Amino acid sequence: MMTDNSTVLNIAELFGEGCVYRVPIYQRAYAWGNDEIKTLLDDIRRAIDGDTQYYLGSLVVAGRGREQNETVYEVIDGQQRLTTLYLLLAVLCHGDDDKAADALAAWSMRLEYECRAESYGALLEQLHAGGKPDQPKDIGAQDGPSDQEEIEMMRRPLIGGYQVIRQYLEEPKHRIDLEKLRTNVSIVRDELPSGTNLNRYFEIMNTRGVQLRPQDIVKARLMSSVSSPAARETIGRIWDVCSDMDHYMQCLATPDERTRWFGEDWSSLPSLEWSRLVRATASDDDDSGDGSVRPFDEVLNDALSKEPLQAERQTPSSVPSNDEAERYHSIISFSAFLMHVLRIYGGDEHVPLDDTALLSVFDDKVVKISDEVSESSAASVEGASAEGHAKRFAATLLRCRFLFDNYIIKTHIDSAAPSDATEWMLPRYHRDKQSYRPGNTFSEAYRQELIMIQSMFQVTETGNNYKSALCRMLEWLWGQETVDGCAFLQHIREYAHERLEGALGLKSLKDAPPEERQSCIREAVNRGTGTEHLIFNYLDYALWALLTYADDSPKEEGLDVASIFGADEPPMIASDVHTRWREYTTRTVQSDESTQALDYGQFRFRYRNSVEHFSPQHPLGGGSAPANVDDFGNLCLLTVRENSRRNNLGAMEKIRHFNVGQQSLKFQCMVGQALKEQAWGESQIEEQTKLWVRLLDALSSASHDL
Repeated sequence: MMTDNSTVLNIAELFGEGCVYRVPIYQRAYAWGNDEIKTLLDDIRRAIDGDTQYYLGSLVVAGRGREQNETVYEVIDGQQRLTTLYLLLAVLCHGDDDKAADALAAWSMRLEYECRAESYGALLEQLHAGGKPDQPKDIGAQDGPSDQEEIEMMRRPLIGGYQVIRQYLEEPKHRIDLEKLRTNVSIVRDELPSGTNLNRYFEIMNTRGVQLRPQDIVKARLMSSVSSPAARETIGRIWDVCSDMDHYMQCLATPDERTRWFGEDWSSLPSLEWSRLVRATASDDDDSGDGSVRPFDEVLNDALSKEPLQAERQTPSSVPSNDEAERYHSIISFSAFLMHVLRIYGGDEHVPLDDTALLSVFDDKVVKISDEVSESSAASVEGASAEGHAKRFAATLLRCRFLFDNYIIKTHIDSAAPSDATEWMLPRYHRDKQSYRPGNTFSEAYRQELIMIQSMFQVTETGNNYKSALCRMLEWLWGQETVDGCAFLQHIREYAHERLEGALGLKSLKDAPPEERQSCIREAVNRGTGTEHLIFNYLDYALWALLTYADDSPKEEGLDVASIFGADEPPMIASDVHTRWREYTTRTVQSDESTQALDYGQFRFRYRNSVEHFSPQHPLGGGSAPANVDDFGNLCLLTVRENSRRNNLGAMEKIRHFNVGQQSLKFQCMVGQALKEQAWGESQIEEQTKLWVRLLDALSSASHDL
């Protein structure tokens, strides 16, 4: 939104103006997590690397005059983005950049949170002046927190955000040039007119007419390119049903649409033939109305003047609606999902998965709408016209969304559960008499591992954009007439194997001797917080599969220990790991420590996004860290929340403070080794490193022919 008093400021100007930005009491605290922060950082980094200008959007403010010779703005919208920029500048200005001192000297902007003045104020000033914040004190069990403890609790979101940014920037591929950030990245500061009714403003701001999104423009362009009212209505309904990513489409479609699009069983793959999708009561050549293509401006104005259409939920009256059963949490937003659809529609692997490019890619790959649609002979070929493109894209969208609903993991709707307690599911909806209900998409032989390997990729590719694994899965599903669970699992395993090879730097060493391969693996994994998260997550997936299939419980058909290694017989390292696990499990059961038993059966992938040193880099009580503190045997993934609270505790202290059975399997193995030897130091770290290097070597050599 642009107001009559809009100012474009680059980051240097924003932080050098000497203004105070005050977040008012009615605004929530800082709440951005890993996904939102990384998405913003990815966008900034790519723009800087491409040496292009990048606009962060609007910062909506209301002027509040001057205090102590400083202009004060009340932040109405954009405070999460502004706070994240503040944290980013704090990390960069106290880093190794030669220009950091100059940037810090020019930083005169102040950020204040009115409702958290005491808890946020000192911390924000500390970030500005001194860089890395103090860790909040751990709060033990007691009748109630003290005032100081409440402050420490409130500080944690800011400290967590700071640590996400710091760890992001520690990866060499994520480096952000401070000077280019200050000059190439800008924000639009929109100052509301004096006397604006803020309550009314918020009401207006949240309507469709003000916050027009790129996907709204795409929808308008699609609908404006078809001449038939029936086609226009069908495109609109497909769009409305597909755009709600947290409901199954059958729940949002009318009874007629369910049968027309998904067959009598309500669970068949939608056709790509437009005649089978369009409303049957009016032919696609229906000449009711003027029969002409509606101008884009007219369709867009209609969208702006109306509230968003809500899909009719016309379930048979004999079957009550169960909203909790119908809903799930999608792993991707609709705008980002559209980028996957565009890649499939265009058959072009170079289509970016970044939804900031939605409009430009849509124009290039779908309709190429201009003020005058070409009347050339080429445009008259069926499907080559703007109208043909619009219909084919709508049909592609419907089918892609069906594939997503049926074969891609989701999370339960329980909004009260923290992000690190996510439960993954893989159900589909199908008709049962006159109702629809969830059921398993695949047989149990493959369902659990499909959930595990998909969730491994989800917690690795946490951002809304650039979900390469999801794209690879959807592209494979698109090419199948029927989806076989065994073949689907094999495809994902092969892709995961490719990714692991790339992360370990082994693609050019397929036939190299083991010593050379393992040396390369050591170099890739012994990078401290710079070690790629995929390596940790793939190792946890492999450990889960190895321990599950090696268990004494009955085996599922077609799955055994050897299957994860792509071999007829498992390598020796598989037996070694299983033997160690049994020893570790016995040790934790016998331990006098109040330690939860190791448990691979309860393992689930969570959003563990922070690389933790089991033996800390900076021990809480002083002393020196082990010389090999950054080696893989001493590393694991934790949630940012857990890492920020206890990252300086010693290894044995961590064992007592963490709920061990809820942690990653690699972490559990480190606990088992430490309790077995009642010590954790250089020798234990080296032993663990050797073990995992051998296992990663065997896994990365796999062929995965099921």
